[in-house]
Amino acid sequence: MANNGNPTLNKLVRQTIYDLKKRYGAKITVYRLSSAATDYETGVKTATKVSLDVQKAAVLPSSEARRFLTSIAFISASKSFVSPGMQGWDQNVRGFILDARDVPGWEFEPEDWLVYRDDRYEIVTVERLEFDTGWMIIGKQTKGSVPEQDIRVNVVDTLDLQDSESETVE
Repeated sequence: MANNGNPTLNKLVRQTIYDLKKRYGAKITVYRLSSAATDYETGVKTATKVSLDVQKAAVLPSSEARRFLTSIAFISASKSFVSPGMQGWDQNVRGFILDARDVPGWEFEPEDWLVYRDDRYEIVTVERLEFDTGWMIIGKQTKGSVPEQDIRVNVVDTLDLQDSESETVE
């Protein structure tokens, strides 16, 4: 953590991030593609991913924006372009605030992605917060893609193994 010479301001930023995590915190998983290979004989693709679970990240509300793909040819061909019946698609954009202590040593890259509530979010922008206290990430939901899932199993019950002999008579 960088020391800016003002411990009160540094403490205020950390307290604000903590408060956001407490009020709006949710579990997310951060993924990074570490390597990928394709077997050209069989066509099988294999990818190795690194994941990091963040137990409490401040998840900001989703904003839905309508996007349009336009060109000069489309505008000149369709005079009704300015009418309410325009063609487009919706994109969900959401913000995530992560505490730097929850992602130690992780440097976010534009190729990384997040999974929140079984939805994949491609990273649009990444900003480091003041004094290296955290990260502000804007993610765009990728609809229709199946997000990766890390399935972790914790054994809670144990079985006691006992030696026993039994004789069977035929």
